[in-house]
Amino acid sequence: MKGFLAMATMFAVSMLIGMLAVGQLNSQARPAEVSRLSATELSTLIETLTTRNRELRSGLADIREQLRQYELSGPQSASALQVSREDLRRITAFGGLAAVDGQGIVMEVDGNLDAIAVNDLINELRNAGAEAIAVDAIRITARSVAIEGPRSIEVDGVEVGAQFTLRAIGSPDGLLGAMERPGGIISQLKLFIKATIQVNQAQSLELPASRMSLLPIVGTPVE
Repeated sequence: MKGFLAMATMFAVSMLIGMLAVGQLNSQARPAEVSRLSATELSTLIETLTTRNRELRSGLADIREQLRQYELSGPQSASALQVSREDLRRITAFGGLAAVDGQGIVMEVDGNLDAIAVNDLINELRNAGAEAIAVDAIRITARSVAIEGPRSIEVDGVEVGAQFTLRAIGSPDGLLGAMERPGGIISQLKLFIKATIQVNQAQSLELPASRMSLLPIVGTPVE
């Protein structure tokens, strides 16, 4: 696009220069006709040519200014495009469409948790500020929910056994504090579910992308 604008601008400049040159040639090619003009007619002709030359110079200056603006806007446009690409990359990653890495916590679960308990753990992580969550190799998205399957708990159609790992990316201190606080979700689960839940901070985690289609079923983007 930038190259096209530059070519168009140079073409316009060439046209203006050509018009000036044609005007000069025509004035030289008809000396006899000019010599027959009266003083009033010569004055009018000179005034017309002067005005025309002034308009052409003004147009040429405008085109040069436009060309300068195009040249200046090139780096700015490239910078804005880079920002847009970075925003899209982040949205894609943290929306679940791409893998994501960062620090956070790892929760090792071993016991007879039902689907409600698994959803409670996931929701507690979300409420605590987790930016990305995975149950084993299953990336949790806005659509993800644990259900009671025929043989075991299922998340996004994948079976989850009695032993599984919950990983969450976010502030390690904030997430750990939220999960282990007195009266929190782990304390509540231990009151009525026989299970072992160990939580540890991690400085480096990598969560996979979701294998589910995240395209809206009912909603459509607003233009």
